[in-house]
Amino acid sequence: MNRRQAIIKANTLLAGVIIGSNQFVKGIGLPLLQLGKAEQRPDTYFLQNAVIRGLNAIAARLDPEQDFRPFFEIHCSPKPYLEHSIWDLGDMCARFTDAFILGREMTGFDGFKQEEHALSNLLRSCDPYANPFMAGRMLITYVDQYLDKPNDENKKYIDDLVGLISSKMTYEKDYAYYFRHPDGWKTVNDAVFGDFNPYPTFPIGGVILGLSRYTEVVDAPQSEDLLNKLCRFVLNVSGTFEADGRFLGHTHSGGILTAAAGIMRWAIRHHDHITVTQMKNVFDWTMKYSSSWGWVPDGLGPDNASCESCSITDAIHLGILIANHLDISYYGIIERFARNQLLENQFRNPEWMLPKTPFADKTKITKALNGSWASWSLPNSLDNSVSVEGCCLGNGIRGCFLVWEHIVSKQNDIVMVNMALSRNSPWVEVIGYQPYEGRVDIIIHDAPQLQIRIPEWVGEHELVVSTGGKEVNFTFLPNRYIELKGLKKGDCLRLDYPLQRKQAVEKVSGETYQICWRGDTVVSMAPVGKKYRLFERSWMENPHTPMRGNYCFEKQLGGPVHW
Repeated sequence: MNRRQAIIKANTLLAGVIIGSNQFVKGIGLPLLQLGKAEQRPDTYFLQNAVIRGLNAIAARLDPEQDFRPFFEIHCSPKPYLEHSIWDLGDMCARFTDAFILGREMTGFDGFKQEEHALSNLLRSCDPYANPFMAGRMLITYVDQYLDKPNDENKKYIDDLVGLISSKMTYEKDYAYYFRHPDGWKTVNDAVFGDFNPYPTFPIGGVILGLSRYTEVVDAPQSEDLLNKLCRFVLNVSGTFEADGRFLGHTHSGGILTAAAGIMRWAIRHHDHITVTQMKNVFDWTMKYSSSWGWVPDGLGPDNASCESCSITDAIHLGILIANHLDISYYGIIERFARNQLLENQFRNPEWMLPKTPFADKTKITKALNGSWASWSLPNSLDNSVSVEGCCLGNGIRGCFLVWEHIVSKQNDIVMVNMALSRNSPWVEVIGYQPYEGRVDIIIHDAPQLQIRIPEWVGEHELVVSTGGKEVNFTFLPNRYIELKGLKKGDCLRLDYPLQRKQAVEKVSGETYQICWRGDTVVSMAPVGKKYRLFERSWMENPHTPMRGNYCFEKQLGGPVHW
């Protein structure tokens, strides 16, 4: 038995079924050379499928009687109904417009064009300061519209909004702010939970993030000046972060992690190594209160907290920046987040949250809930509230996009496969088989020099790389990437490795959970949730990798929107 045969046998023993080497049982997989030409792929396009569900939920969440104005909130019980609020406009219109831009880039989905157009029109009539939080969300979406179509009209929307935001700020010394506390106020001492209004970052976190991306691509002195002043305020005056990265408070609704991601982008561009290190410490501090599988509290500090899906997305954004610029091993954290809480926080069984008895608008409410992301979740359930806000639906799609974009990257002529998640790109197509098999197939388009991240549990001698059934030599680098050179267009690589199955105990937000891992995927958890239970994933332990026909994501190579 050679190494490849041994690893394949180990994977199948893990699932409780022995499959002989090089035997392709129907539903398990296709021989690699055939796979490169076939329409079938493993049914592991988890991110893309989640996004399509989300876009359908957005369409169901619009009110055609009010020019497709979004419903901000779904009330699930005792009498379900959809509710309009002030957040429908500057917040929901922005996030949903943004979700269509990012979601189409990921999936090629071309439905709901009328709805997308109506949302964009509504957005441009919104008052950014109906609540000051909205200005940042509108700016982020305007930036994505410009990245998607960099024309004078889209640039003017940004510049006009930046002018308005600038007029709302107070300026002192070398910094600017929307509001500030007296000297001595600090989140670590004075955090308030249940109300995001006391946080100085809540009205400017999104502004900082939007400006940081805009100034990366456009020479915009007014935007640059405002960004510099806002970052200085947060870092030096606001009391948000300690020098070592510690903070307490509302991670997303209070704008804290949103601001941190924007400040990190700003600091990287300005080669501000002290601030870059501080923002890395902010992420590491956040992880002390989060779970290893991606549950991130919105109210960081006390036990019995809830996770807002928006907070997961902010943490993913900051973690990706760390992986790209400081420590590439952080892609392991991002992949765990993506495979687990990011996907599990999406409602896929709306009937679990809704009454079994008839109620008004049942079809529309069910469609609006199916594919939405949770606003308040516990590590093991989504029923920590009887309502679901729309902000997490837009930001859940954004989180999927951020992960998808960084599955494959290119740096200094080296193509890097950072996560074993399925997607195509200009350089390689990545076809993942996890959590069913420890296997990744890679089809080369333009990657003469390729590096691939190997999971943390896989030893150098447990990995087999082959093409056409013949093993290929590789270099195992200190950063846990392997390197292969001399690859040509059309080459097909296959990586086989064992999937580690382990039990772990983890304390999160004051509760202890028993976790069953299959590789970097959580397949079960105890105690189980009450009403909308999470991580009931016995189907992921199936040794037969499900295949799907009508493969539809091959044209989604990436661009023009990048984060």
